[in-house]
Amino acid sequence: MESKPVFNSVIILTFTMLLVKVLSAIYRVPYQNILGDTGLYAYQQVYPIIAIVSVLSLNAIPSVVSQSRYSNAFMKQLHVWLFVISVLLLISTALCSEQIAQMMGDRALSGMLKVSALVLLPFPFVSLARGILQKRHMMEQIAISQVIDQVIRVGTILIAILLYVNIDLTVYDSGVISILGSFLGLSGAFVYLKYKGIRITDNETNISEEGSHYRQFITLIFFYSLSYLVLIIWQLVDSFTIINQLKQVMSLNEARDLKGIYDRGSSLIQVGLIVTTSFSLVLIPVLAKCKHDDDIKNMQSYASSALKITLIFSSAAAVGLMNLIRPLNLFLFKTANGYEALAIYMISVIFVSLIIMFTAMLQIFNAYKVQVAAVAIGVMVKLMLNVIMVQQLNIVGASIATVAGLFMYAAILYIKVKALYDLSLNTFLVRWIGTLIVMSVLIQCVLLIPFDSRMQAMGVSLIGIVIGLIIVLYAMIRWKIISIDEWQHLPFGNVMIKFMKE
Repeated sequence: MESKPVFNSVIILTFTMLLVKVLSAIYRVPYQNILGDTGLYAYQQVYPIIAIVSVLSLNAIPSVVSQSRYSNAFMKQLHVWLFVISVLLLISTALCSEQIAQMMGDRALSGMLKVSALVLLPFPFVSLARGILQKRHMMEQIAISQVIDQVIRVGTILIAILLYVNIDLTVYDSGVISILGSFLGLSGAFVYLKYKGIRITDNETNISEEGSHYRQFITLIFFYSLSYLVLIIWQLVDSFTIINQLKQVMSLNEARDLKGIYDRGSSLIQVGLIVTTSFSLVLIPVLAKCKHDDDIKNMQSYASSALKITLIFSSAAAVGLMNLIRPLNLFLFKTANGYEALAIYMISVIFVSLIIMFTAMLQIFNAYKVQVAAVAIGVMVKLMLNVIMVQQLNIVGASIATVAGLFMYAAILYIKVKALYDLSLNTFLVRWIGTLIVMSVLIQCVLLIPFDSRMQAMGVSLIGIVIGLIIVLYAMIRWKIISIDEWQHLPFGNVMIKFMKE
């Protein structure tokens, strides 16, 4: 197992992502409360485009740049090429926005699609600059740039909400301003990085030909993106299929409301992925070092522990959310409508977490083909089930399709991971499953308390969360679900170790 300093970046990124996810969840609540499910639907239809750029600029490109030795000349050329491609995509999106909106089943989305493409302008510099910072282990500046990005973005969205209330904008007009916030946020990060004097060049060079650089860069970008884009790809499939399928059995207005209810689940899922995403950022270099040093024993030990921790946190979050989805839905979004679909949707937390971790574990072996096959099969399952089930089961069908597609994706990756790693997980599974069952039973007892108003729903939700946390922490301490050795490598692990020794 790696020493504690390895996890310094995990702590920084965990708290940064926690802040970002909280901000992301906060804006969705007033957004839906004031603009309604239709307003949330309109924003979420276009959001995947913004999210793809966000993933590339924060995760994929920085990870590739930080782990490669590109020459200064190549980095300058890469910046030019990224800018040219970004401008061409921006122009194409602007010109084809009406056709894309039509494909989504709602022509009124055209204006939001045009504005969404503006985020491509600051994207090239910000993504490469963050890569140089990550290479120099300057995680604080990456974190600050991300916080600036999100604060400006969420602030703009809150302004859009105020304007909707005060000057009688449509949900689409408000959506245009909200989407503009993503461009302004990334532009804020751009200004900060420029102000700090960050350059996209570095002192290290590589004598390889530039052609091989470009091939390597494109290949690695694709595979680094896959794990972080899992939910976004699934949401993109939903953007082009759910409304079109629902319109076959109901009016567009009814379809938009239902899609908005379905989109409530996205912010809850994001919060459940914080720890997993943070660990995967440092898992690749740690495993790669073990493999380079031929330290197979530590590599297997670290992989097993990382996967175990991922499974524990993701399943606890998913099961907790599933049990409390009805009062949480009422408390946060004014109604409990669609809670059955959202409960199923919460299972996604487990499979997305596993996919992120499996992908990180496979990347050091350059196991790219299985990743392509896995995501292709997963998307096909999601797409086919959306077409088959949404007309019959509405958004419940969409949730089932999401979970089924993610399950296939994760299962294919697991088969390959199992062949490369000697994983030992069986010893804790029975105790952990028992913990989740006890937690679920006790939370269901709490749900017997009536909650007809939002305040009552908030009270029931808080009681359920506290009980869930107590059960999980008790099991971790008394049943040693996570060992003392494993706690030593986790944030606040020393506190848990003291409780375990008492």
